[in-house]
Amino acid sequence: MSLVSMRHGSRFTMITAVLAATFAAGAGVAPAGKAPRIGAPAPALELPDTTGRLHRLDRYRGRIVVLEWTDPRCPFVGRLYQTGAMRATYRKVRSLDRSVVWLAVNSNHDATVSGNTEWIATHRLEYPILLDPDGAAGRRFDARRAPHVFVVDRAGVLRYQGAIDDNRLGSASPEDVTNYLVDAVNRIVQDEEVDPEYVKPYGCAVKYRK
Repeated sequence: MSLVSMRHGSRFTMITAVLAATFAAGAGVAPAGKAPRIGAPAPALELPDTTGRLHRLDRYRGRIVVLEWTDPRCPFVGRLYQTGAMRATYRKVRSLDRSVVWLAVNSNHDATVSGNTEWIATHRLEYPILLDPDGAAGRRFDARRAPHVFVVDRAGVLRYQGAIDDNRLGSASPEDVTNYLVDAVNRIVQDEEVDPEYVKPYGCAVKYRK
């Protein structure tokens, strides 16, 4: 099934048009391995979600933005969702600041709209999954793993990137887990320096188009 294969013709046409326009604007992407600098403006991001709605990072200026690189087929991602750890993280972040924007991004070249849509329905996600099949956005952010999270502050500055927590194997009890993402958002809300700013992400490698 192709990336834009959908059951409904009108939805198929809409997403095809949005993806085509997005990819045409994706030239000049920095090569993978050139990580964005903490404390500098976050890279540009403009991607459609599974319904065809276009999301631009700069349109959320004035709000904290969490970007979660994801892969529904990855067991690390699956564990975070199936245990409720990701939902708990999302709700904690939103309790710190109700205006926080959370966007998941799938940069795998073989991802499908239907697969992402099913993931949203299965886990009742309260946020969209953005589609990045050519990997342009993922490479700009140098997203390496799923999950790999980025936190952008209200001024559009990248303040944290890396692992969501220190529970790589999923063996720690919730009270013993350090959640780097929640801590980063909390520090931004409190107008404090984020520390740590980077923790090496764990998970499945993003499958970029070669």
